[in-house]
Amino acid sequence: MIVLKRSEVEEIKEMPPWVLLFGRRKVGKTYLIKNFLDYDVYVAVRRDGSSLTEGLKLTQVDSPRDLMDMLGVKMREGRTVVVDEFQRLPKWFIDEIAMQHPNGKLILSGSSMRVVNEVLGSRSPLLLLIFPYRLGLVRPRDLLASLTELDPVDAVQYGAFLQEPWLTEVLEVSGNIVRWLHKALTVIRFGMPALIGEVFTESERSLSQVYEAILRGLGAGLWRPGDLAHRLHNTGLLANGGSNYILPYIKNLETMGLVTSVPIFRMKKRKVYRLASPLMDTYYYMADKHQTDEVDRPFNEVRENLRRMISQGLERFIARYYAEAEQGRLEYSFDPELDFIITQGRERRPSVVGEVRWGKYTRRDVLDFDHKVNDLGCRKVFIVKKRTGKEWVNEVEVVEAADLVREST
Repeated sequence: MIVLKRSEVEEIKEMPPWVLLFGRRKVGKTYLIKNFLDYDVYVAVRRDGSSLTEGLKLTQVDSPRDLMDMLGVKMREGRTVVVDEFQRLPKWFIDEIAMQHPNGKLILSGSSMRVVNEVLGSRSPLLLLIFPYRLGLVRPRDLLASLTELDPVDAVQYGAFLQEPWLTEVLEVSGNIVRWLHKALTVIRFGMPALIGEVFTESERSLSQVYEAILRGLGAGLWRPGDLAHRLHNTGLLANGGSNYILPYIKNLETMGLVTSVPIFRMKKRKVYRLASPLMDTYYYMADKHQTDEVDRPFNEVRENLRRMISQGLERFIARYYAEAEQGRLEYSFDPELDFIITQGRERRPSVVGEVRWGKYTRRDVLDFDHKVNDLGCRKVFIVKKRTGKEWVNEVEVVEAADLVREST
């Protein structure tokens, strides 16, 4: 099985002693804690409120009150305590754990909006005592550094979708990427909607149709809040079709790492909203085009749209790679039309501009790209599977898959 590197580990280790680790389900919170962080006590809270524990005198604790008493002893001893899926405990747990500050070290891990609203809210007893860290998809450079046994082209192609770390546990990473993605759709057909899981509290679940419809709309290619609001208003899910009515829902999805917003270059406030995960994007796009959320479709029927989503996933993966490498902000550009721009600072100064051409390409394509970005005084990259060796144009760097893997390691 592939062991994925997570550079977030060092960042978490450098944080203050009390940490809130949050994010949507299946991004690897538990895996990161149990494999990369040091702790004395680990508590996994089950859905019924009972707990499985390591480092306590009991391996199972049915009473949250008994659990709190045992954790208090350990923290007063200066121990490091982890409580995983702590939002399943009664609300009083937050009040009582706060009373232990500044004893010991504490990591609270959770997957719901309640985590954010109650732990980081203005009335929370943990406010300014605990420091939040959102764990998202696996970072591109970590992925490529973890996939060095693959051919570089395969590493980049698979990497776009293995940002969902749980996929490495259920599917062998080998073979034709299009057929692999088709198989992945079959595997996740019933599981993808459940990834939202415990993101929302019971009261918020009454709005689950709204959230689901937003995810479907984004997967179908609607990136403007106004277009999403209009779609939901027409189906009766929103009382008003104005963008202001849908933005709070989008912000909630963004907070939990399900949705991301990308500023539009040279436009002060406009953003593109999209699904953060290329796999989730593929799932909802194919559901919209082929109803693959309801029934498995034969490979030949969906092949071309799968190829389209692989191309889109690659563009976004590579754009995220450069944003990470440059420690800059990813932006979109419609004029000129470019795959990505990485900018720096409040003035949004371009540092890298790029185009991904994963299929066949010619020197003419590189020339056209150079012409489009001629007025941008920054690094210019044209990313391909493999260089042909005859395409150098002015200041354009033609970067191949092997270069991305090499720079990641």
